[in-house]
Amino acid sequence: MKRTVAMLLCSLCASALAEVKSSAPKSPAKVLGDAFVTVYKKVAPSVVVLEVSKRASSAGGVFDLGFSLPDNGEPDRPARVEESEGSGFIIRADGYIVTNAHVIEDADPQHGVVARRQDGSRLPLTVVGIDEKTDIALLKAEEKNLPVAEWGDSDAARVGEFVCSIGAPFDLEYTLTVGVLSGKGRRNLTETVYEDYLQTDAAINPGNSGGPLCDVDGRVLGVNTLINGLSRGLGFAIPSKLARAISDELIAKGRVVRPWLGIRIQTLSEEPRLQQLMGIKQGVIVKTIEPDTPAAGSALQPSDVIVAVDGSKVDTAQQLQQAVLTKGIGTKVRLKVWRRGASEDDFREISVTTEELPASPLRVAARPQPPREGGQKNPDWGLALKSLSEDGAKAAGTDAGVVVNEVDPGSPAALAGLQSGDIITGVGADPVHDAESFRAALGKIGPDDAAVLMVERAGKKTYAILKR
Repeated sequence: MKRTVAMLLCSLCASALAEVKSSAPKSPAKVLGDAFVTVYKKVAPSVVVLEVSKRASSAGGVFDLGFSLPDNGEPDRPARVEESEGSGFIIRADGYIVTNAHVIEDADPQHGVVARRQDGSRLPLTVVGIDEKTDIALLKAEEKNLPVAEWGDSDAARVGEFVCSIGAPFDLEYTLTVGVLSGKGRRNLTETVYEDYLQTDAAINPGNSGGPLCDVDGRVLGVNTLINGLSRGLGFAIPSKLARAISDELIAKGRVVRPWLGIRIQTLSEEPRLQQLMGIKQGVIVKTIEPDTPAAGSALQPSDVIVAVDGSKVDTAQQLQQAVLTKGIGTKVRLKVWRRGASEDDFREISVTTEELPASPLRVAARPQPPREGGQKNPDWGLALKSLSEDGAKAAGTDAGVVVNEVDPGSPAALAGLQSGDIITGVGADPVHDAESFRAALGKIGPDDAAVLMVERAGKKTYAILKR
């Protein structure tokens, strides 16, 4: 009896000790590791590997060293189909999938795009829409009740937070990489206008493009994208706020509709020489006004400095772009503008009504230039000018000005970027009607000062800074 009681007590003590051990707090490393495991289990089922068939050239085989096989007169062979892989993730249970536009670029329409899921099943996909300006593409599978990735808030994400990337790098199966969010608002990395990348040290390699960048709760903060030349130790992702908005518009319309004003701009603070010349430190300078655009029909001029849009301050070109993008098509936008020659606190308001951004906004047909004839030489500035004829003015789409007929190499005019055929319509605030009024306006410029010339070039309005 005593032995039985003793054994029972020992058993109870062992159970109690095991319970104490099991309830002991986990180490921070163990907690963090468990969090990463949970993220993978939660998100990976919504991630797909994209098999993209891309049509290759039919001009014959190519060796790895770059030598093409000679043409032997044989009939053309069918074009080869190359295979490539990227990643994507499901955003709606009825089959909508987000990826990078460059992942499905040049996809062969006959073979198409196929999504391979974690369980090995394969889903044929159709392309819903592509937005090259943000590198976002939307695909669709004819399937229901698919696992969905949860969107997170990229604006609320903090630099220093742990993030996880899930995808299929280098043709490897599902891979989780871990790092921190090492930066936000990264711009000027590519030729894409709409840049606002998240930066991470979580590995993003070929094949990861289009996959999700998640926080430790498994919410998608961004769409991974591989940027050529910047993949060594750094990864970048399109923020979820932008990717989600683009995806929603592609679902609704199949394309992204954007407003525009028709101007090329630059952040003034990035140009110290212009800051000194202009006499204002902050704002966005109008470099060029494209022809036949909303801005071309307004009072806006090249070299104007925009400091606010509808009352909201803008200091950078990116801020101005984002402010305009929030407007609808046909919306009157109020620009607060400073113009050279005014006092630093003397601003004017100019209204421009937005129009839809055309598919190729920079491919505007150039207006014919006035014919070149002999002109009056201006040796001080290194250019020859002639007055603009009535026919020349009509052809160029301007009222008055002088035509640059010749520019001496190495002269102040050449250093200012003036070109033969340019039409100078103003010097600062002074309009130019002929060669005489141009010389008179330049006569007001001091020896250590510079002149801001209003220029019409191939139908575009721009400016040049002329200095001795």
